[in-house]
Amino acid sequence: MEFDATFLFAAISFIVFVFLMNKIFYAPVLKIMKDRQDFVAQNYTEAKNVKLKTEENIKYREDELQKSREEAQEIIAQKSQALKKECAQKVSEYKEELFGNIAKEKEDLKNSALAAKEVLKDNVVDIAKNISSKLLGSSINSSFIDKSDIKES
Repeated sequence: MEFDATFLFAAISFIVFVFLMNKIFYAPVLKIMKDRQDFVAQNYTEAKNVKLKTEENIKYREDELQKSREEAQEIIAQKSQALKKECAQKVSEYKEELFGNIAKEKEDLKNSALAAKEVLKDNVVDIAKNISSKLLGSSINSSFIDKSDIKES
């Protein structure tokens, strides 16, 4: 093989071509590829961070929601107990009032019965006087009749 000027010219041309291709084409393409890779990596890490924050927010909201539910259940239980106590208190007050009214009515009925008995005793004395005056023909003195001797039937 002979090395002449054509070979040397071809070798120099090839080296210049590789240098120019590296400066003009390969360097910008490699830079674009590196920038794209950095961009993808950055977006991936940002997406991971956003996902972690979202999961934290979801967990926080679920915890807060659970706390709110527990507080609501506690409030409902407290109000329910308070209403039951109030209801029991009102029922006992009404019972006391009712039993008080019953006792008062019994006393009133007893007094009315005693008053009615006194009236009946007076009526019995008057009827006895009328009967004796019709049978005997004269009026008798009712002062000797004792009302306590009249038996109740």
